[in-house]
Amino acid sequence: MRTHSLFQSFVSNLGWMAISVLLALMIWVAANMANNPVEQNEVQAVPVRIELPEGFVLSRSPDITAVTAVVRAERNQWDLITPGDILVTADLRNLKEPGEYRIELEAEVASPLHGRVVALRPSTLTLKIDYEVEKRVAIRVVVTRDPPLGYTYPSDLTCSSTEALVRGSAERVAEVAYVEARLDLADELNPVTKVVSLIPVQNSGLRVRDVELDPASVSCDVPIQPREDVFQMPVQPKITGNPPPGYNVVRYAEIVPDTVALTGDLAAIRSLPGLVRTAPIDLTNRTETFTTEVPVDLPPGVSTVPENQIIKVTIVIEPQISTRQFEDVPVEVTGLDPTQFRATGLADTVTVFVSGPLNRLPNRENLRVVVNLSGLPVGNHQVTPQAMLMGLQDTSALSVTVSPDELSVTIEALNPTPTPSPALTLTPGSP
Repeated sequence: MRTHSLFQSFVSNLGWMAISVLLALMIWVAANMANNPVEQNEVQAVPVRIELPEGFVLSRSPDITAVTAVVRAERNQWDLITPGDILVTADLRNLKEPGEYRIELEAEVASPLHGRVVALRPSTLTLKIDYEVEKRVAIRVVVTRDPPLGYTYPSDLTCSSTEALVRGSAERVAEVAYVEARLDLADELNPVTKVVSLIPVQNSGLRVRDVELDPASVSCDVPIQPREDVFQMPVQPKITGNPPPGYNVVRYAEIVPDTVALTGDLAAIRSLPGLVRTAPIDLTNRTETFTTEVPVDLPPGVSTVPENQIIKVTIVIEPQISTRQFEDVPVEVTGLDPTQFRATGLADTVTVFVSGPLNRLPNRENLRVVVNLSGLPVGNHQVTPQAMLMGLQDTSALSVTVSPDELSVTIEALNPTPTPSPALTLTPGSP
């Protein structure tokens, strides 16, 4: 009887128990949401995975390969979410025909993270697909830049492969006429092996995009050899005349090219002194650096490769550096009140040396030497004489020194303050 009463009591209170559990659960969820609320943020640069039907490829690369995802997730999940955790897919697997399609993107947050993608920007991609095909085409060796003058290579260069397999969409593969192995030999003086990437091109020479090549690169042996009929010789400018007095030729800043290739009469080439000279360059009345272009002076029967080679020469001309000495330059005193103080023991004159371009050196009347005694107290001092150049427009190239570089001077007061006499103190009992 008692058991039956307990069962009835349990059944009658079952509803209240369920309500209590539900309330407790709601309170727990509310507390959890308060401590770990759901937040919505953007995840940028999310990669797009494109899934294609079997036997198809993209006929051109998509305009964009990454999107921005708007994601809702709890706050503690945002510390873990990266662009790679957002799975964005363009699914074309149900398509059966080539063509251009606008595909709605699908997105989810990768497990075990928790979150939901609520939007994508952009939300669609326009993709063009075509049947995947392949074909073999010839590899052509193309020299983009020849070796230096005087060096050559065989015209029938070959590489490790003579054909390449082109794979891609039917549209793109059909555009490929051949594949080029492009060689830059501009700096090569000896036999060399070049490993270069292959480039698919159209008949017009334009590059074809969005195809794969097998092999993607080849090695090419290039037996570069000196030309037997061409000789390399350095170039030396031929100078005539001299700059005016006070100017010197300092150096050749530029000789371009500094070596030329010669061909023609072998005996005449061998008679040259190991170099070739330019046509004369006259320095008469030249006072500044200048650049000129002159031909090469060659004996009859000899020519340059290419013909009529022009040499660009830059000659640096600078004024001669000289030093002028000025004796017994008067020393002037500044910064001293002559009504209160006087300076004694100071040298009356000094020697001044000025160095610089000969045509810019000053005359004696341009010099002034001063000693600034401003702020110095009464007493003996060592002071530095300062030389100044007066009346010259440009003194930047001049260097001035004074000898001696230190002078002794004594500053005396004209009206010294009298020293007060000590006060006489009388003591009791003094007479």
